Amino acid sequence: MNNILDLINYSIVFLDKPYGITSHKASEIVKKELQKNFGVKIKVGHTGTLDPKVTGMLILLIGKSTRLMRLFNLDKTYIAVAKLHKEIDNRSITQTINEKFTGIIKQLPPKRSAVKRAIRQRVVYEFSLMERKDRILLFKIRCQAGTYVRKLIHDLGNALGVGMHMLELRRIAVGNFNERLCVNLYDVIQAIRNKKTNVFVSIEKVVDKLRLPKLQLSKEKAKKFCMGQFLKLEVKNITDRIMLVFYNKKLIGYGKIINTKLKPEAVIRQVQ
Repeated sequence: MNNILDLINYSIVFLDKPYGITSHKASEIVKKELQKNFGVKIKVGHTGTLDPKVTGMLILLIGKSTRLMRLFNLDKTYIAVAKLHKEIDNRSITQTINEKFTGIIKQLPPKRSAVKRAIRQRVVYEFSLMERKDRILLFKIRCQAGTYVRKLIHDLGNALGVGMHMLELRRIAVGNFNERLCVNLYDVIQAIRNKKTNVFVSIEKVVDKLRLPKLQLSKEKAKKFCMGQFLKLEVKNITDRIMLVFYNKKLIGYGKIINTKLKPEAVIRQVQ
């Protein structure tokens, strides 16, 4: 039992969020099942909120993994189905996307949103028309975290002068993690009730795909790091200010390099 709990308590679930429930509700269901079946409270957090009507990849961080929440603020990839209000040719759609909705864009969040309603910049890496049947369009969109895809579709319709609204939306990837990793909510619940670990992915297997530099610490330095002390280390070929920190091949957290002027030395401190 302890071995199972140890794995679960530092793991991630790639959930295929079903239609009709909020991301918070999905997290709460998993949290309550863990407490009910293991008798202990285990934190469950999620990254990249999905509306109730949106399905697809929702990353659930379990237990100690919730400390790594910021590392999963990654770009998102979606498949969207939209409907034109009036006819317009594909060439005009593609041209408008390339000119106004790819790269750095300005977006005003919708009235019903969890953030302050002010114009902000976001990056759209890919916005392509994949298929079309009459006035029903299928798009693939890869964008910066925090981009409102429904609003993106609406704004495109306005820019075309014909109007358009989204019918369906599915998230198929988060960063380098794609939907093939996903498990449905029913399977997660059954795994917990049967005390199986097949739906829980250990954090060490996940962080490789974050493509962040890694730092192995000695026992003494790992202890200081976990206590929040500053560490002065020799770090060669610094390419990122965020580093994954390990002790004895186990991830113990991540740190931020706060002074790279000391190359080849750097000062690193744990991110709380």
